[in-house]
Amino acid sequence: METSTAGGNPIISEEQALVEQRRLEALLEITSTHNKEVQGLKSQLEAAEKNVLKFSVQAKSLDGEIKSLRAQNPDRMKKQVKRLQEQNRVLTAENNTLKSKQKQLQQQVQNLTLELEKAQAEQKKEEAVS
Repeated sequence: METSTAGGNPIISEEQALVEQRRLEALLEITSTHNKEVQGLKSQLEAAEKNVLKFSVQAKSLDGEIKSLRAQNPDRMKKQVKRLQEQNRVLTAENNTLKSKQKQLQQQVQNLTLELEKAQAEQKKEEAVS
C-alpha cells in the first residue's frame, strides 16, 4: 500500500517497512545459520582429511610389515588389507560427501549474501526516496 506525496514520490507504509525489516532479519538469521553449518562442515572435512592422511601414512608404514606377514600368515594379511581398504573407502566417501555438502552450503551462503545485499540496497533506496 503506497501513498504519494504532493510531488508524486512513493512512500513506504510502516507496515511494509516492518515486513521488509523482518525479511532482512530472517535473511540475516539464515545467513548466520548457514555460516555456522559451513564452519561445522569445514571442521568435519578437516577431521576427515586428517583421518584419510593418518590412514594413508599408516598404510604406507605397514608396507614393510605386509611382506613379512604374507610370508608368515597370508590369510591374516589378506583380512588386514581388506579391513584397511574398507576404512580407506569409508573415509574417502565421507570426505567426498562433506566436500559436496560444503560446496552446496557455500553456494547457498553466496546466494543469500547476494539477496541480502540486494534487499539492503533496495531498502536504502526506499529510505532515500522517503
